[in-house]
Amino acid sequence: DLPPKRPEEEIPELEIDMDELLDMESDDARAARVKELLVDCYKPTEVFISGLLGKIRGITPQKK
Repeated sequence: DLPPKRPEEEIPELEIDMDELLDMESDDARAARVKELLVDCYKPTEVFISGLLGKIRGITPQKK
């Protein structure tokens, strides 16, 4: 038998609306929204957020 899972091992489901993030004007606004969504996350989120913003930058048209 496997030992019961400890609460810190459980991964909560989270949906991040990419369209919502893409519609935002700045990385600061996007980062604030993602931080808001991850408020209950007990692990550090900075690396995840910066990686996500980098990917978003790669798919958003650059303004001239």
